[in-house]
Amino acid sequence: MHKTMPALVVAAAVAAVLAGGASVARATHPVSANGELAFGMRVAHGDAASRERYSLAVAKICSGALLFEHAHDIGSDAGARAAAQDIRRSARRRLARVAAIPAPPELTRVATRWIGLQRRLAESYATNWMRIHYAIDAAKTPRQRARLPKRLWTFVHAPDPLRLASRRLELVLDVPDCTGGDPGPPVAA
Repeated sequence: MHKTMPALVVAAAVAAVLAGGASVARATHPVSANGELAFGMRVAHGDAASRERYSLAVAKICSGALLFEHAHDIGSDAGARAAAQDIRRSARRRLARVAAIPAPPELTRVATRWIGLQRRLAESYATNWMRIHYAIDAAKTPRQRARLPKRLWTFVHAPDPLRLASRRLELVLDVPDCTGGDPGPPVAA
């Protein structure tokens, strides 16, 4: 399979964006007297120590998470598939460990939703990794290569709604991203 140099440069840039380091989202929005956060999510009051223990246990697993944990040849179909599978496996493994941590009763619903969002987010990263690979591979003509940045932007940003929803719950739970694919700072609610 023939790859042009610009396509490899674009692929490397996309890989850097997708593989950005995990950020730790720290709660900056205290729960009000009625149990509501600034963006409307309600959390019941409970034992602050158990919430902190949960947060620390999750952070121990998720802090520094990598989008994928092994080196992959991004210039081939097999390499792209291996990278996408690595994204899925590494997130699945970390999130299984997180799911085994008992959440405080007042956070169980939020924690369950966050874990589900993280699973969907990891799947979105893997799926879009393959879409990026196929788009680069398919761009053969100058016209197709000229359209490539817009197509890649679409794939790189496809996970954004899930990422935003996940970040909001990370603020509530005081936990970091666990997919390894969130290069940005915590989102303000």
